[in-house]
Parts: sequence; C-alpha cells; structure tokens
Amino acid sequence: MRIEHIIENKTEYMDLLLLTDPQRDMIDRYLDTGDMFALYEGKELCTLAVVTVSGNRECEIRNLVTTYGNGGKGYTRAMIYFLSERYREKCDSMYVGTWNYDESLRVYKKCGFVEVHRQANYFVKNYKEPIYLDGKQMTDRVYLKKSLDAEVDIKRVVNFALDAGRILLKNGAEIFRVDETIQRICKRFHVEKVDTFVLSHAIFINAERDGEEVYSKIKHVPLSSANLLIVAEVNDLSRKITAGMMNLEEAIDELNRIEHLPAKKKYQLIISAGVGASAFGHLLGASAMESICAFFIGCVLYIWVLFAGRHRLSKIIINIFGGILITSMAVMMYVFVPVSMQIDGMIIAGIMPLVPGVAFVNAIRDIADSDFLSGTVRMIDALLVFVYIATGVGLALGVYSNWIGGIGVCLTGLL
Repeated sequence: MRIEHIIENKTEYMDLLLLTDPQRDMIDRYLDTGDMFALYEGKELCTLAVVTVSGNRECEIRNLVTTYGNGGKGYTRAMIYFLSERYREKCDSMYVGTWNYDESLRVYKKCGFVEVHRQANYFVKNYKEPIYLDGKQMTDRVYLKKSLDAEVDIKRVVNFALDAGRILLKNGAEIFRVDETIQRICKRFHVEKVDTFVLSHAIFINAERDGEEVYSKIKHVPLSSANLLIVAEVNDLSRKITAGMMNLEEAIDELNRIEHLPAKKKYQLIISAGVGASAFGHLLGASAMESICAFFIGCVLYIWVLFAGRHRLSKIIINIFGGILITSMAVMMYVFVPVSMQIDGMIIAGIMPLVPGVAFVNAIRDIADSDFLSGTVRMIDALLVFVYIATGVGLALGVYSNWIGGIGVCLTGLL
C-alpha cells in the first residue's frame, strides 16, 4: 500500500470525487487549492482525499472517498492517519464536514474526530438534487474536529518498539529482523534518530531529537524456545504500522494481544512431537516399525519436556535426561518388540523434538549478516544442547552395553 500526492490533472478523478460530493461546482471551489492524495494497493486506486489548509493552523478534509468494493478494508482509516501525521506540524486541528449518515460519522469518530456543530438543511439549500443514502435523505452537514498533536511521545514510541523487538527476539527471530522492526516502527511514528544494538539476549536503544539525547533503555531478553507464529504475527503488525493502517494506541493493543496469544494445547504439542519424530525417522532411513516406535518415543519425550518446563528445570537437565529417556525407550523396544529393528534408527528419530534447529539456523544467518557476537552466542547455545543430548544418549547406551548387556551374556551362559 502506498499514498501518492497528486499535483497535476486533478480533474481526471472527478467521477470518483462526485461519489461523496455530487455537485461539480461545489468540488471546483476547493479542488485547485486543495492537496489531493491517492491511496493505492498495488496498482489499484482505493481511496482519494482532498485537503485544504487555512491561515489559522487549521486544515479540513473536503473530500474523502473509497472506491467500490474496498470499503471496510481499513483504507479510509489509513488515509486519515496519513493526513493527520502529514499536517500535524503546521496545523493544530483538522476538520471534516460530512452528511448526517451514521456510518460516516462512526468511521470519523473511530479515527479520533468529535462532533462540534451541525449546519441544518445544508445539503437541501446548497445542492440542486436531493442526496439519498440507504433510502434516507441527507439534509444536515455535520462538522467534526480532531486535534493534531504536534509533539511525538518519544518514550511511548520507543517503549513500544522495544517491546516489539523483545517479543521477536524471545520467540526466535533473527537479529536483523529485530533491528529492522524497531527502526521502522520508530520512523513511522516520527522518531527519526534511533540507534539500536541487538544481541541474542539483550536490546539497547537510544532515541535522539535535535542532537540531544532524549531516551535510552536496555531490555534483557532471556533465551527461550522459538514460536514462529508470534514472529509472523509481529511481522504482520509491523507491516500494518508502516503502511499507516494503525495509530500508536491500536498498535500497542494489538502487540499486547499477540504477546498473550493462547499456547497450543498440550495434547497437540505431544502428538506433533511424535509425528515429527516419526517423520524424521522415515526421512533418515528408519524402517516403518522404527518410525512407529519413534512416534511413541517422541510423545513420551515431549511429556517430559512439558513437565520440566512447568517446574522450570535447567536446559542441561532437560536435554541430558531427555537423551537418557529416548535411549532407554529405544533399548526397551529393541529388546521386547519381536520385530527386527535397529536402536540407532529409533534414537536418531527420537531426539529430533529436542534438536534446536531454529536456533542453529538463526545463528548461521546472524553470522552471515556480520552479527558475529549474537551468532556465536546462539551457535554455542545450540551446540551445547547437542552436547547435552549426546551425553544423555551416551550414558544410557553405556549402561546398556556395560551393565545390562553384560548381565544378558551371563544369563545366556548359565542357560
């Protein structure tokens, strides 16, 4: 979505302007002196607006029309927010005059306008033909007013951008994505001078205005598991903000909603872990029976992961014991299931729900983007998880080979 300032050939848009101001001579009064703006979605014209400015720091939306089929998609609100920000430096107030139509009044009031007065029978006296909407004749002209705050609340903008970055970083986003999102949000809300320093577990931000330091903040972000659904939601919110479809208040509310999205149900996570383990086993060459066994191993493993997470156990304990659990179950199935299977196939498939694939890939991407410090930290964290899992698997295999295996040989000799 983009908004263009139309300077020449304004009369080419007359047919569209007549939809909301259905008398040509009334439009001619403001068309030449007014500023025209057109909102496009791709190549399609969606919304058109004409604004005039008076000498007492006031401006007025003289015509605002959205094309057929594009109503209710947020284009009108996006245009109003764009105009509010464009004129906020040179105007203190913005007015709009519209007919006494409930839907139009609702849209303007939702965008921050308040009704100030009405001109009774304006459309009856000044227009040659009666105007009807939904079978009702439009008679009164309703004037609404919106105050344009010329001062940007830098602290609120920076805190909001920092929270967006924190949520992204916490849920597995790359460093460049976090930095880019913070910069775009700040610039969208007119905080132009922003310096950020993003690490794998912390964000530093400093905002300046007129060469003077205004606001600085540091946010610690503990390493945690990835949630790509939340990352996608924040990315979508960032695009809407950049496109001018949300003001700061709406963006803050939406970000709060995203952060508190309900988690997936436990049984869904457990079954997904089992399916993932089984599928990876099949891809890595495990037999059909080994893949079926890997499904049950993956399910039991994730029950342990959920239990450990609820009791806030350390990553070391979770992964070492997870490796032991995977190997122990694989050995039990190898011994007691009367089908020819290989232990290694079940173990390799079973450990997949523990493998930090997102963290490992992001570490490589960070290093490729020259974020060496963050990439190295994430890489070390991922490699340590591999070590913890291998330690658990090695301990369980060692016990099986040197103790249980030895007992089995002795029993075989006795028999």
